[in-house]
Amino acid sequence: MSLPLGAAFVLRRRAAWMNAVCAVWVLVLGGLNAELLIYAWCSFGSVGLIAWGVKETRPERINLGIVGFAITILVFYFSSVMDKLGRSASLIGLGLLFLGGGWALESMRRRLIAQARGGAL
Repeated sequence: MSLPLGAAFVLRRRAAWMNAVCAVWVLVLGGLNAELLIYAWCSFGSVGLIAWGVKETRPERINLGIVGFAITILVFYFSSVMDKLGRSASLIGLGLLFLGGGWALESMRRRLIAQARGGAL
């Protein structure tokens, strides 16, 4: 981990602090044991990646953050929610999650990319 951080400090100078924050995030993630904390930490990391993309006007970071958040929600649903519901209720919930959550994430992604590019919201 020190080699990529060293390269970030050499190449990015003052902007390398964000890379250091990401390294700390990874170290903390490796130490978490509680399942719910892991989901919360992954969501927090996805939001941080989105904020990093908006700050540096990098749409690919925004996209990766949105995908990371969606995957975190999907895995949480499959591992924690779906086993507590019946089969039909869980599949209906999954469909609603795909429709509603996908629509909300896509509209937010479009607004954030427009904001990062300096366009109208």
